[in-house]
Amino acid sequence: MASVFRRDRPSSSDAGWTEAEKASLFDDMLAYVASYTLEEDRVIHHVDGSWNPNWHGDLTRPFRLEGDRLVISGAPGIDPATGEEVVYRMEFTKV
Repeated sequence: MASVFRRDRPSSSDAGWTEAEKASLFDDMLAYVASYTLEEDRVIHHVDGSWNPNWHGDLTRPFRLEGDRLVISGAPGIDPATGEEVVYRMEFTKV
């Protein structure tokens, strides 16, 4: 499972979220659940469910191990706030 959130997400007010705030929060994250297989320097996520219904089937990403860190990158997408094409990168550190 992967979930990614913008670091500076706002807190709700006492009145709760407006519809616009809810939409903005949705645009500031991504999430999916999948099984995976490894092929050389690529991880292939076999997506079972996602916040984005266009993400179905297999998502292939390059990965590398750097000491105690796993780096997965190469996930192209469109930044919902700016409309610019971006490449997402996730880093995990073994503790």
